[in-house]
Amino acid sequence: MVSILNSWKEIAAYLGRGVRTAQRWERDLALPVRRPRGKDRSAVFAVPTEIDAWLRRCPARALAEVKAPALDSIAPRRWQIMHQNAEKLSRGTEILQIRTLRLQEQVERAVLLGKRLTNTQASGKSAYRMSSAS
Repeated sequence: MVSILNSWKEIAAYLGRGVRTAQRWERDLALPVRRPRGKDRSAVFAVPTEIDAWLRRCPARALAEVKAPALDSIAPRRWQIMHQNAEKLSRGTEILQIRTLRLQEQVERAVLLGKRLTNTQASGKSAYRMSSAS
């Protein structure tokens, strides 16, 4: 009886790899996976004997090369956008740090001013009491 692998999880476990790797091998190296509905994003299944035959045909070097995409394979425009976004985040972080320091300074000034007012009010009241008591 032929066993069938009924999901990406089972296919990946059979290969001893992660799901994303199995999906990448299907896309880039024609891993024999079947889709009953024939659509790109539909359910999948695979037959272990077909996978074994594919593994024997597929050179090990090709599997190693596809394991992880190199930075060079990222489209230059996407790389440029990622770099610009990183710079924006860095500038935004610097601005937030400056604003935080300014707010901390304002709070410290307000606290000091509040203490001075409280001390002045208290000394004024005691001076007023002393003058009215005499």
